[in-house]
Amino acid sequence: MTLRLLALLALVASVLVSTSTAAHACSCSDLTPAKAMGYADAVFTGTVAEVRARAADAFGASRPIVYTFRADTVYKGAAAAEFTVATNPDSASCEYAFEKGARYLVFADSDLSGLVEKVPGVSLASSLCAGNVPVDPGSGPLEPGDERTAGHESLAGPVDAELVEALGAPRSVRELPAGTGSATTRPGAAARETGSGWSWPVGGAVVVLTLALTTGLALIAGRRRAAARRG
Repeated sequence: MTLRLLALLALVASVLVSTSTAAHACSCSDLTPAKAMGYADAVFTGTVAEVRARAADAFGASRPIVYTFRADTVYKGAAAAEFTVATNPDSASCEYAFEKGARYLVFADSDLSGLVEKVPGVSLASSLCAGNVPVDPGSGPLEPGDERTAGHESLAGPVDAELVEALGAPRSVRELPAGTGSATTRPGAAARETGSGWSWPVGGAVVVLTLALTTGLALIAGRRRAAARRG
């Protein structure tokens, strides 16, 4: 009886979590090139050199994917030749699916706590709402028209005169040794993300399941005490 009740409660909790997750898809606010630059702590163009998927947690939830970029030009932040950036693992949680071997203009943030799970040793994170732009292969500063047509998803718009002006003066990193990009944490940067329910699935699952199990155990204990009194 006890095992059946606990199993039923766990099933109810999983249904509640999956229903809530489905109802909270990623939603991003409007983003101009100037806003994208202002929110980010590191902005650079670079090619994806490595993609590292991480094992699911104890509850079966997917963990952030870690991308390593070989940078060629930096527009904001440390002028490192290599940047490591984390992003959420699915579209409902505002994943930005970078492709290995492809080049991007990347907007990364060091203050996405609560939106992207912290990954040990990785100080930067990005998302679908950050303004990332897939760009043509190369190694020089961006010029209008440099975005790739296929898979274009930038909220900040195409690579045009407005975006190039917002990026500001570029810094080449071709002569620098490889290293991990870093940035200074800036409070409140996550304010650009609106309407996304992607911090709920993992934390919500734990809360709902804990409450369900606690309630079930309390009911079982109450029944046993009542039976003992009757005996």
